[in-house]
Amino acid sequence: MNKGSKYWGKHSWEKFDLIELANTQRNITNFVKILTGDEIPVEFTTTGDSMTDGKSITISSRITQNTLDSTIGLALHEGAHCAYTNFDVPKKIGNLLLERNLIHGKEIILLLLNFVEDRRIDQLIYNTAPGYQSYYKSMYDKYFYNDTVSNGIQSNKFRKENWESYIFRIINIFNKHTDLNALAKLKEVYDILNLKNINRLENTLDSFDVACKMYSCVRDYLVTLTKEEYAKQSRLNEKNNNPKGASIKSLKNLLKKQEDFTMGKTHKQKISTLHKNKIKAISESLIKVEFITSANKKRPVHIMDGISDASINENLYDKFHSFKYTKNDNLIEQGITKGKRLLNKLQIRNEQITSASKRLKQGKIDPRRIYAANFEEDLFFKIDKANYKPISLNISIDGSGSMKGDKWNQTLINTIALGYVSLNMNNINILISIRTSGDVFTGGQVPLLILAFDSKKHKLKDLKKLKHYREDGLTPEGICLEALNIPNSSYYLDSYLINMSDGMPTFLDYKDEKAILDTARVIKNIKKGGVNILSYFIEGEYNSYKHDAENNFKKMYGKDASFININNINEITKTLNNLLLKKELVS
Repeated sequence: MNKGSKYWGKHSWEKFDLIELANTQRNITNFVKILTGDEIPVEFTTTGDSMTDGKSITISSRITQNTLDSTIGLALHEGAHCAYTNFDVPKKIGNLLLERNLIHGKEIILLLLNFVEDRRIDQLIYNTAPGYQSYYKSMYDKYFYNDTVSNGIQSNKFRKENWESYIFRIINIFNKHTDLNALAKLKEVYDILNLKNINRLENTLDSFDVACKMYSCVRDYLVTLTKEEYAKQSRLNEKNNNPKGASIKSLKNLLKKQEDFTMGKTHKQKISTLHKNKIKAISESLIKVEFITSANKKRPVHIMDGISDASINENLYDKFHSFKYTKNDNLIEQGITKGKRLLNKLQIRNEQITSASKRLKQGKIDPRRIYAANFEEDLFFKIDKANYKPISLNISIDGSGSMKGDKWNQTLINTIALGYVSLNMNNINILISIRTSGDVFTGGQVPLLILAFDSKKHKLKDLKKLKHYREDGLTPEGICLEALNIPNSSYYLDSYLINMSDGMPTFLDYKDEKAILDTARVIKNIKKGGVNILSYFIEGEYNSYKHDAENNFKKMYGKDASFININNINEITKTLNNLLLKKELVS
């Protein structure tokens, strides 16, 4: 059975790109929230190493499949400290040590305090959140349970009676290879720590008390140790141990990393502010990657769920005009005005049709028939109510560079009109999507499907954000259409795919006949679900390739595919107007 991120992750590359980093950040944030019950921010560090401040968590930007679980474990570890550690204790440790006359050992006691508090907190989480144990195990495997540590513990290294040896042996005292006879006072320190009963410690002050006792135990011994006793005890410590093993240099480097971990100073690869803002925008835009097999090749499709403010501000995929861009404002207003006119014609769809059947032998009693109660049996009536059959319209628009100019302007006006109607009708749902390609954040182009507007969850302000889209890119027609999740038609729902485009499918090697046939395959599969296809080829004023385009377009979308001149694009709205007024009723 897969555990940790292998259970839920879908990673197909070694080094995570910005999208995967955004998804990882979002998942870790959710894990920390579940663990702590608090909204604790999880951010990528922009300054390198950083300590947990009890209010936020930073994570490294260098994440791979091999380091993902340990990264999550470290974030959960820091999150647990945010929830259960009293950070005033380490902040005021100087005053606390003065009261105990231990100020001379401040640096070591602070390290021991963090060590004991780690054991207390991690055991608490390990017991109360078993679902996160695999992440903790990965974290401990990285910093403590590795061959180098085990080798060092069993070697003749760190067996001198000094603080460096004691720190190495104490920090790794929970390792299964630990040797309590390696140092004279190590067994006594182990008993003071009492790992098996660590749950007895209820708070950070309890951990501080144990740390002070551990320090005093070792310190009182070391300060009274003579040179002769030191040499004798060191020789005794090294007896019957492995003289080989890891080099002292590698062990000291490892000890430094363990001390940094214990002090909350784990090294975290920093990220640029530019990329951090991009990741934030990706996360807010709910971007995901789906792999679609088209023309016998597996291809990643980036899917953006809505147009967020962050995606506009950061110009994700190089597809958006800034908020200062006002050129399309007039087009939006024209679309809304047109939508209002269309809405007046369609108000009948909001009405409920009611019919009453009288003189029935069962149903509700008709009070007007009471007079006939002694000799009639037809005293009952029934009221039938029917509504217009709900319609789901998936309006998919070609957002490539060839649509630039009047084609896009007219398409935008009509699309906004239909979107406005859907916001004011009870039984019309519209999803507006844009098919294009975008500049991926690590370089190169990817198929991009923007689910720009969904009347089920969006409002007018979201519909207006279409004005910021910048028509550009290629035409990954069938690739993006396959990524659309179009509901099938049924007795209670009529489903339509409305395509508006002006060219042939083209995306890198996805072009010509193989792209045309692949798009035809996708459309055929969509039709199998009872989805009605209305496809419009928007012609410019001059089309020298009309004949070839017409044949290929009908090959993809069927013989009913239509060619609309840019000056007659209103015909699309008129066709949909008649469609929406069809009197198909359902009870």
